[in-house]
Amino acid sequence: MSKLQKKIRDLFLGSYSPYVKDYLFRSNVMSSIYVSIVVAAFEIWMLITTITGTIFSDGQRSFIWLAKHITSYMVLLTTAVIMFIYSVAYLRGKIKNHHIGSGIRVFFSIIAIAFGLYISYTSYDKSGQVFAFITMEAFCLCLLVWHPLNHFIILTASFGIYLFLQNKISPLSYSIKVNSFTLWIVLLMAGINIHQQRRLEAQKDEHLENLAIYLKKKSMVDEVTGLANLNYFHQKTIELQNKRSIDITKMRFVFMDIENFKNYNEKYGFKSGNNFLRKIGQIINTTFEGDVVAHFSDDHFIAFTKADGLEEKIWQVKEQILKLENTIQLGLKCGVYKPTKQFTAPSVALDRARYACVSVKKHFLHDIAEYSTTMDTEFRRKQYIINNIDAAIKNGYIQVYYQPVVWADTGKVCGAEALARWNDPTYGMISPAAFIPILEEYYQIHKLDMYVMDCVCRHIKETYVNNYPVIPVSINFSRLDFELSNPVKEVSECIEKYGLSKDDIHVEITESALTENDYKLQDAINSFKSKGYSIWLDDFGSGYSGLNVLKDFSFDTMKIDMKFLSQFSENQKTRPILSSIMSLAQNIGMQTLTEGVETPEAYAFLRSIGCQRLQGYLFGKPMPKDEFLQKLLLGEYKV
Repeated sequence: MSKLQKKIRDLFLGSYSPYVKDYLFRSNVMSSIYVSIVVAAFEIWMLITTITGTIFSDGQRSFIWLAKHITSYMVLLTTAVIMFIYSVAYLRGKIKNHHIGSGIRVFFSIIAIAFGLYISYTSYDKSGQVFAFITMEAFCLCLLVWHPLNHFIILTASFGIYLFLQNKISPLSYSIKVNSFTLWIVLLMAGINIHQQRRLEAQKDEHLENLAIYLKKKSMVDEVTGLANLNYFHQKTIELQNKRSIDITKMRFVFMDIENFKNYNEKYGFKSGNNFLRKIGQIINTTFEGDVVAHFSDDHFIAFTKADGLEEKIWQVKEQILKLENTIQLGLKCGVYKPTKQFTAPSVALDRARYACVSVKKHFLHDIAEYSTTMDTEFRRKQYIINNIDAAIKNGYIQVYYQPVVWADTGKVCGAEALARWNDPTYGMISPAAFIPILEEYYQIHKLDMYVMDCVCRHIKETYVNNYPVIPVSINFSRLDFELSNPVKEVSECIEKYGLSKDDIHVEITESALTENDYKLQDAINSFKSKGYSIWLDDFGSGYSGLNVLKDFSFDTMKIDMKFLSQFSENQKTRPILSSIMSLAQNIGMQTLTEGVETPEAYAFLRSIGCQRLQGYLFGKPMPKDEFLQKLLLGEYKV
């Protein structure tokens, strides 16, 4: 079958989708309103002119003729009004039945075409006989849309009847036959063309609507797992929380973390990992059937479910996950949040459920944790720190404290370490142990470290200007500083900005920040050294790779972690270990500084084994700049 034949077949015999059928039906409803109004107005006008014409005529028209015509006008007028009433009611949503509408349209068309045939057949004006018929044909077959096959049947049948009736009046001439056929062709093509245009419009709209549905689905469905995504989860849980029938106190937000999934990816690859996540998603979706379930991100899933039977569901999920993979020790950790009011923003609820989940991440014996009052206090403080770090820096709530560093052999001050202290108007003094890990977790630590660096350089500049004693200050840098900014550039620019010497600043990098093959950090350390800065290794011995650090990185000074001095008097292993460290440092050309010196006994021992610098409460706690400077000026600290 050729393409043309296929198109012709589809045109007359093809079926349409429900959307196209509905579109064409609504199009006919709209057209029906216009047609019925015009026809009704025309029929009212015809009634008036017929009645008045009869009254003032010469009596040519009989009473029977008048009665028939008035009856035909009234029938068509009534049919038009019925079609108008249905169309308006349908568009307003009061009637939804398509069959009634289609029936009224067919009935109106039959009446209208019959009216046209009757008027043409009985007209006194023989020259204008055809116009009533053609008008009704145009109304019914060109303004209203018909399937091409139906259009062909109706048009052919009506023209056949018209020619038959006209032939009864007088034999049809050749010109009438030709003109009638030409008119039949024109009306057939016009009707088919109108139908095709409406059909193409309908199919185009259907395509756009399907595309919109597809895009909406894509925006609601997670590609990896096939579950709902976070966007859908938010919408659905908001919708449920707004229902008064939902007892929110019996509902729970659940955050699920597939433990050790990273190892699965490393062993099998990301493609297999995604397939595995899809299986896990199916398990969770089946277990939490009827609840709102979604893929949060990576190996994290979330649910909004009833509290009853929650633990059993979690254990079922865990057992099935373990059955899927037995060569890698996978697990399932869950955090649960109980809403305390009818509406809780899903983002807030999930943050709290996630916080509870993190609390059991490293606890082998605990897999489920519910968000508690203690967690809430910690969580709010955590959020406060992240949300207010910029304001704290801007408003000076974060201050630089200085802790003295002394020479071991003389006890005189040879430097100081800059330490950040957050004196907040809401929480008071926030411990560095509280805000520094949080700033690192949320990648905000560079803001703090760069601010401390600027403060230190400004303070040193002030001591130079006032001819006060100047001592070098060591500044701590996090591993993230080297990822989020350029400390080498920042320090150099700050030194130049305040007109300082490189000897005024010591760069401290914590041992835990160093990892194997960290070439970026190695390059930064080498760059610091090439520019003449002294590089200190902070908290040596706090990690598990101390010797590798000494091998792979080049430092000038080793700061020995204060943990070595805990229980100094009781632990007999401390002294030989510290002695070995001092000997090791000397052999590889590094100077030494020991932190946490609190007793004269520890001081004497460290001096005896050759430690060069000391730091700890025995010599002074961290203190504000003015207090530290005052001690220097009063001679409490000898420089």
